Amino acid sequence: MRKYPFVIALAVAGSFAGCWSTGVAQHYSCDDPCYGLDMYECDDPCATCEGGCLPPPPLGFDDPILLWVGDATDETSVPACPEEAPLLVFDGYGGFGAEHVCPACRCTEPSCELPRGLTGSASAVCDGTAATSFDAPAGWSGACAAPAAAGSGELGSLLVHAPTVSGCAPAIEAAGAPPELPAPWGVRARGCAGEAGKHTCRDPSTMCVAAPTPLPAGAAMCARYLRPGGAPECPTEYPELRELYQGFDDTRSCTPCGCDPIEGSACTALVSTYEDEGCGQLVGAETVSLAGPKCVTGPELRFASMDALWIKDEPGTCAPTGGVAVGEATPERVAFFCCQSDEVIAVPR
Repeated sequence: MRKYPFVIALAVAGSFAGCWSTGVAQHYSCDDPCYGLDMYECDDPCATCEGGCLPPPPLGFDDPILLWVGDATDETSVPACPEEAPLLVFDGYGGFGAEHVCPACRCTEPSCELPRGLTGSASAVCDGTAATSFDAPAGWSGACAAPAAAGSGELGSLLVHAPTVSGCAPAIEAAGAPPELPAPWGVRARGCAGEAGKHTCRDPSTMCVAAPTPLPAGAAMCARYLRPGGAPECPTEYPELRELYQGFDDTRSCTPCGCDPIEGSACTALVSTYEDEGCGQLVGAETVSLAGPKCVTGPELRFASMDALWIKDEPGTCAPTGGVAVGEATPERVAFFCCQSDEVIAVPR
């Protein structure tokens, strides 16, 4: 404020409001409080601070803003900027984890499967001459089955197929790249600002900053550090340092799940063939294993039905592979904020 001698102040008291200060009267007009002054000299004593009156941060810091910080991995929980400070000026993250965990891979249990059926040949050496297939029912349990009938003179041999081992396969699909993996950050931040007359505080040593009263939960008044080269030493008025980032490069993934080859399998079945469709008139029985099929020969072969039973049902095991965490989430564009603590209270308006 420009100061006028006391005598002059009395002469113009009719049109100016005034106050005393160490023997000198300071005068202003609410219609034109800055008349004759440069803008940097003028504090408007007639205006009201629409926000909080805060101490200005030191050089190297931007003006204070409202900064919300929360332990939120759900984007829907991040609050919108309040009406008093509607401008979104910072969106960031913090609390990045060094590792990520992939789901454990596993494999389905293998199983011994009975032969898929028989193959008849006109020759006596199971070479497929004039081949006829006698397929077992799907999912055959070994119970009596009559897939077809072949009379005398039609068959020279019967090939009994070997059992098989199946079912050892990954039970969990390959883990996908983000966003399927959990968010790599544990802290979410949002900075908001608004229009406020800096020079509307009664104490000229403070500045007016747009903010709601009281502050929302999880929010504080913070000043962003503008100089490069690492974290600042926070001033007394804004003692809490917060390190945040404005983005991250996420290359995390999990190696695909798989299964090693089956080991320790021992599957042996006794397959019997019959002349009648009810498995009553035995033609012959052969023991077949994983080693390979067996050829049944004989004069005047007849076939109408078959059954089977396990002699050894030991499918073995297979070990899962994959599910290894690879890649990382690297934070980008660091931002340092110095914030008021709960003990620091803004100067009243």
